[in-house]
Amino acid sequence: MHQPLRLALVVAAIYSCGALAQSKTFDIAAQSLPKALTTLATQSGIQILFNADELKGLQAGKLQGSLTPEEALRKLLEGSGFMASSTGKGSFVIQKRPPAEGVNTLPAVLVTASAERGYKAAKITVAGKTPQTLREIPNSVSVLTRDQMDDQNMVTTWDALSQVAGVQAISNDITQGQYHSRGGALELQHDGIPSSMPLSGYQQFDLPIYERVEVLRGPAGVLQGSGSFSGTVNFVRKRPKDVFAATMVASGGTWNNYRLEGDVTGPLNESGTLRGRAVASYIDRDYVYNRVHDQKWLAYGTLDFDFTSATKANVFFAYQKNDSTGFSGLPSYTNGSFLSVPRSFNPYPDWNRSAWDTLDIGGELNHKFDNEWIAAFKLQRRDQSFFFKDSYPTTGVNPATMTIANYARREFQYDYQNDGVDLYAAGPFNLLGRKHELLVGANYSRFESTGRGANPNSAGSAYLNVANVRLSDPPAVPEPDVIYKAGSQNVTKQSGIYSRLTLNIADPLKATVGGRFSNYSYKSHNIAPHPTPTDWIQGGKASGEFTPYAGLVYDLTRDITLYGSYADIFVPQTQQRVDLSTLDPRVGKQTEIGSKIDFFGGKLAVTGALFKIRDTNRALSDANNPGYYISAGELESKGWELELVGSPLARWDISASYTNLNTKWLNNGTSTGQPVSFWYPKEIYKLWSKYRFGEGPLSGFSLGLGINGATQSASGAPSATVAAREQNGYTVVKAQIGYTIDKNYALTLDINNLFDTTYYTRLGGTNTYNTYGDPRNVVLTLRASY
Repeated sequence: MHQPLRLALVVAAIYSCGALAQSKTFDIAAQSLPKALTTLATQSGIQILFNADELKGLQAGKLQGSLTPEEALRKLLEGSGFMASSTGKGSFVIQKRPPAEGVNTLPAVLVTASAERGYKAAKITVAGKTPQTLREIPNSVSVLTRDQMDDQNMVTTWDALSQVAGVQAISNDITQGQYHSRGGALELQHDGIPSSMPLSGYQQFDLPIYERVEVLRGPAGVLQGSGSFSGTVNFVRKRPKDVFAATMVASGGTWNNYRLEGDVTGPLNESGTLRGRAVASYIDRDYVYNRVHDQKWLAYGTLDFDFTSATKANVFFAYQKNDSTGFSGLPSYTNGSFLSVPRSFNPYPDWNRSAWDTLDIGGELNHKFDNEWIAAFKLQRRDQSFFFKDSYPTTGVNPATMTIANYARREFQYDYQNDGVDLYAAGPFNLLGRKHELLVGANYSRFESTGRGANPNSAGSAYLNVANVRLSDPPAVPEPDVIYKAGSQNVTKQSGIYSRLTLNIADPLKATVGGRFSNYSYKSHNIAPHPTPTDWIQGGKASGEFTPYAGLVYDLTRDITLYGSYADIFVPQTQQRVDLSTLDPRVGKQTEIGSKIDFFGGKLAVTGALFKIRDTNRALSDANNPGYYISAGELESKGWELELVGSPLARWDISASYTNLNTKWLNNGTSTGQPVSFWYPKEIYKLWSKYRFGEGPLSGFSLGLGINGATQSASGAPSATVAAREQNGYTVVKAQIGYTIDKNYALTLDINNLFDTTYYTRLGGTNTYNTYGDPRNVVLTLRASY
């Protein structure tokens, strides 16, 4: 919630007709003025509206005795420079006292509990560090607000990104997945700090700790540094509030799917300069797949401290522990066709196990200057470990004998560490009679991965293979005593300086130009217990690489904005030429044009975009020197997107999108002319709509409808001996019935995959990753808010 826009709303009780005229006995201790007003509202039954930021730092004296509520309110405000004006029986608004006494006219006041309520975000930061409205950004940006995540009862990163326009979620296993947009994997940010740790393939925190999830589609090199042309996801943490609030969630559903969640926040001292927030959740669940179980703990704590009204600090920690039997999809038959098995079939032994432990710590310090400039320093560290011990088929299933020629067994322990630092300053300046905006900054990230373990390909590890296993439930594969024979370590470092200038050329026209100078280094080596440890080997490297950006925003009318932008791509590579030199970085560009339109007074936003991407200098096998590469690969990604989000009518929230994507290799050897990935359907469409009934027999009820669908996709191109696995287009429908019991309690019943559609969340190889989507299931959720 954007604090300067927030109006705190305190409603304590329903008052009787004569409540204002009746004296009551009050006993309110000396404390901060906002807290004293809250206490008065509670004890008196009146309604008090005030801007919490305006009253921050003000104190109220002790109040005791028998007074009317109106008299008590006047006494609390004495000497504060503020006054109370009545807006109706039992309701008052607090405002600054005018210079002249005796003025009875009440200024217009917008009364809203939160400027961020609803599905349309007021302002976001993924495109420029400082808050911007959607229409100020000359790129495609989508946001999942806290309200939408709560309405859809989202729990995981998979839940969130599966709903975002233009994003395709691709399952790896039940603990983590891949997230792609515009033909590539998305990058990762935390509160605007770019991460060298990938988003895909690594478990992320569950959603209870986040206020919103922002997604910028297309290259984000100026602020991100090295990265794909696909875009970046920025996870924005929850922050402490300056009034007490608490939320509890309990849910249960099909396959013993149980979850608990708690969130408590508020001031921690009388003046309100120290505020805290604590979030915890617990999940214990099975899946549709036989013998699969998952357990996850999450804890989050954060503190805000105001050194002064202009200088503020925040610190936080987050910890998540996940133990799972794991599930990575089904093999296929050796001819490439799907297995004829139920969606509950599990080809893995009971002893399969995976475990993730993730710890984040960090903080930030920011200062607001009198000239409207701000400066911020942010840092974050993530320590993550991943252990797995499993067995999986390395070949398909022989349809004649129903046997698998080989099962591999392995065990690994990986330790990941990512450090990120971001320092920037931003603010306005005047030039030629107009106000413009400037952002300057620098950031740094370091990602280290260390792994030790054993697999069938390690020297002396042939015992980890089990031959000729009959497909059964469970497979007859014994758990091995593993001797570690492999070890590796790699380090990725990035640093850069960046700037972005927004020029207010004319009242309807703004131009943004930006750029970044980046340094990049990747190195790796073998470590014990590898039989032949090595020295560090330098891989991809770049110094002073410049990444430009330019964009135009034109307000055609008060409600219609046209935009266009250009962005460069910068991705270092590790492959080597025949002379042993490392290939130059991948470069490319995106051009995008579009329009953003507000309807119904800004309550509903519609965005349309067309984009075209060229990614060049990609590693291509050197036909004359097998095992080496040349910088000749090139791909093209183009398409268009349409997104609608907001509240077109009272009590109706909606989020809908359509994406049309075409990718192809312009030069990639035998793949030239083919799609970049057969995973990507040409069309993706998504809808979530929720309507809350007002007065009448259905008062308190709500209905929700969700649709996620895609056109045809495949596992790859067919070969002479193995057919590609394909699935036709599919549509998955979700229905929700909700009932608000009272102002504190609400129930929702989600019916997922209402029509029990059979579909795959990933089309894999002949050995694994052919993963069914969940069949029809239900979840009942009770939410309590105070």
